[in-house]
Amino acid sequence: MSKLFKSLVAGTVLSVGLAIGSAGEAKAVSLTGSATITADNHYGFFYGDKDGNSLNFVGRNELGAKGSEGTYNWSRPESWKFNVDSQDYLYMVVWDDQSVDETWLGEFNFSTGQSGVSKNLLSKATDWEYMISKSANPFSLRNTVKIEDRDKGFLAAGDRFEGNVPKNGELAQEIQTGNWIGAINRGANIRSTGPWGQIAGINQNAQFLNVTTADRQQRGTSKNTNYTIFRTRSTVGELSGLPPKSVPEPTTAFGLAALGLIGVTSLKKRKVKLG
Repeated sequence: MSKLFKSLVAGTVLSVGLAIGSAGEAKAVSLTGSATITADNHYGFFYGDKDGNSLNFVGRNELGAKGSEGTYNWSRPESWKFNVDSQDYLYMVVWDDQSVDETWLGEFNFSTGQSGVSKNLLSKATDWEYMISKSANPFSLRNTVKIEDRDKGFLAAGDRFEGNVPKNGELAQEIQTGNWIGAINRGANIRSTGPWGQIAGINQNAQFLNVTTADRQQRGTSKNTNYTIFRTRSTVGELSGLPPKSVPEPTTAFGLAALGLIGVTSLKKRKVKLG
């Protein structure tokens, strides 16, 4: 067997292996995203991988209890635009001011930007999981933050600063070591869900998700000494119904490999005839 023939056979076998190995393998698709979110009292919105090693910060709400619009910071939601991979996860980092009650609510929209197909994802207990941090509630650390080190954002005149969004390094450690459990539904986005009622601009089927870190009977107390991190139960693509693209299926891969083997065999026969 000639060196040329051996090389061709080896190359074809390698192609078969690569084709089989990658057959059906998902590839991330870039999605255009928008979000409308509110929280009682504060949130930081991120997206990234499941382990939290590549978190991307999108935005947060007001720095204090008063809203830039409406009476309270949770009275009117914020809207955000961002780009995300279909294999990314969404994260909500939420903390409270240790008074009255606490929750968050949101609606997310994703589009491929090509076919015009658009899908929604809501804050629903079935689609989100959460963990309670080991690190301190940012509200309890508010007086340790210098004015020049505060997050950028709206703070009404005379209002109290209520904490910075935790940093990526801290969040990654929490995400990787946390005890993740299913989210708790506090009620749909309708008028009868107290104490918040219906939040304009967010789908009424979205659910207020519980962010209490102390016992459920101790909402709105100084015992809420930690914060919560929420993560989608699966990737954005899977939950929104916009699955990632795939490379050729096994049948296609085998077909391509077979063509390579036929080519090698034909070349061998030709060499025999010429000899």
